[in-house]
Amino acid sequence: MIGVTLRAIVTLPAALLAITAPPACAQTAQSPDDRVAEILDNAHQVLSALPPKRTCAGASDDEIVVCATTDSSRYRVPSTADSDPSSRQALNTGVPAPPKMDRGSCKGQPGCVVGGWAPPPIYYIDMKAIPEAPAGSDADLIAKGEKAAR
Repeated sequence: MIGVTLRAIVTLPAALLAITAPPACAQTAQSPDDRVAEILDNAHQVLSALPPKRTCAGASDDEIVVCATTDSSRYRVPSTADSDPSSRQALNTGVPAPPKMDRGSCKGQPGCVVGGWAPPPIYYIDMKAIPEAPAGSDADLIAKGEKAAR
């Protein structure tokens, strides 16, 4: 029981100091509104973007001046001539193109003749050079329609 009473005697002054300490600290420290304003100012200085620097001379009333401080090539869309060199826009440069001496591969295109193989032979038969069939032969009877061809 003496330990409990002794402990209460020691902790009572510490509790009284804790209760009376905040007003004493408030008199020496900044008010909460000033502290919040200071934090916001620091955050604004750290996180805000710097104002753009003017690098171009001012324009007069009758002209427009366009200034760029960064490389704008990363924002450009490639032209058709860049993305497809064989397109009509890429080939229409105003300079005549050299003639194509070979046709290249036209496989699959209409009228394309690709080498490397011979077409099948075409047989011409001169019917006047063939003699007439002898009279009474099977060829003569078939030609006259008197006998059925197999």
